[in-house]
Amino acid sequence: MDLEANEVVAEKKEKKTSFKSPGDDNNETTEYWDLVFLRNTRNSLLQLTDKYLIPDYPITPENLEIIKLYRQELRDFINKNKEGILNGVIPEIPPIPF
Repeated sequence: MDLEANEVVAEKKEKKTSFKSPGDDNNETTEYWDLVFLRNTRNSLLQLTDKYLIPDYPITPENLEIIKLYRQELRDFINKNKEGILNGVIPEIPPIPF
């Protein structure tokens, strides 16, 4: 993962706070906010890789294909892991491939 992507993930983790659900009398955090956090982090990583898709960006066809597959993996990430996330299992977000 490049430095910029590491900084985004670290910043998102640092800003993550414990939110309470309306009517949460037990003062327990809900997994819903983990889902929101992961979506926001995923969206930031998608934005970081937008530059690779610009037609005149200097990237090899092989690396472009890797980025396209990576971006699809990010888009599918929440749907594939939603049930686990809502049950408190936080999967690792895939790193940027180069």
